[in-house]
Amino acid sequence: MHKIEELVPPHVHLSLYNPTDGLPDLKQADALLIRTVTHLNPETVPNLPDKLKFIGTGSSGTDHIDNEYFESHGITLADANGCNARAVAEYVMTALLLWKEDRQPAKPFGKVGVIGVGKAGSAVVNLLQNFGIECVQYDPPREKRDPDFTSASMKEVLNCEILTFHVPLNKKGEHPTFHWLNEQKLEGRHFKLIINAARGGVIDELALMKFYTKGFVADYVLDVWEAEPDFNTKVANHAFIATPHIAGYSEQSKINATKIICDELAAFFDLEPAIPKYKNVSRTIDFAHIKYDLSKVLNRLHPIKEYDAALRDLFERPDKKVLFRNLRNEWPYRFEYEYLRIRKELTDKFPELRKLGVHPI
Repeated sequence: MHKIEELVPPHVHLSLYNPTDGLPDLKQADALLIRTVTHLNPETVPNLPDKLKFIGTGSSGTDHIDNEYFESHGITLADANGCNARAVAEYVMTALLLWKEDRQPAKPFGKVGVIGVGKAGSAVVNLLQNFGIECVQYDPPREKRDPDFTSASMKEVLNCEILTFHVPLNKKGEHPTFHWLNEQKLEGRHFKLIINAARGGVIDELALMKFYTKGFVADYVLDVWEAEPDFNTKVANHAFIATPHIAGYSEQSKINATKIICDELAAFFDLEPAIPKYKNVSRTIDFAHIKYDLSKVLNRLHPIKEYDAALRDLFERPDKKVLFRNLRNEWPYRFEYEYLRIRKELTDKFPELRKLGVHPI
């Protein structure tokens, strides 16, 4: 967890472990902090020590944790919901801009359907609206709990030309999301672009590829995979952009995640939270004085295409699962657009950059 040593409450004894080696001995632990790569359930933790009272995951989603199992044993669970909302929104908008520049530079985007309008989905909506893009917001569960929100109908959202997904992965309950986009919903429709930066399994990948090869889905962008990290190389090969679950990865989102969980930990055990020693600094990106188009500028500012190229290099590798994890864990985190500074000449030439939050110098 990024900068955990700086953000853990004072007087907490912190013991670090490598999740690829499995879980550490929890007999003396009061709390366990994890990320999405660690799956917690009755099989992985069959014997729960009495002392363990708190589990925190530095992620927005919790589908890697059997919540009922741990809560039934009196363990409090905490997550970092919303920590990476802005990073995910920037990933989606960057993918949209690169796709438009490549596929339809002289045409408008068309109507975008946002499926799941929680913190990440709302951040996506804000960016789309900042660009003047018409969007349809679909989130029936939110409509039930939020009197100020009205969800579009399923028919309205499926009539959009572009879909982007921002829902948790639920296989049960009133609103299951597993294979939400399936053959039935794809049948008889045409989509310009489908983006999944939520969870693998929200889209039926084989159905998506089938309708892509038939010409009913023109393009798709996938950051998450059904059998992750053992991603389907055939599905990835056809993608306009394919990345290794890094949409929410940024310096700022990772700090947010750790701080949220450490603050939850402090509150639970009635401890003083840590006073952060770091500062949110900006980064200046140097551009040579040569001709740039928007795609080239975006590719300098956001590593989405670098991740795409790196993932494609794994297609024939027998150890692709390990290398997939390495791509997620070992690459340096990018800076979100708000913390980037570039020449004013470029922000003047490409107003899209200022709409993304890039500052001129």
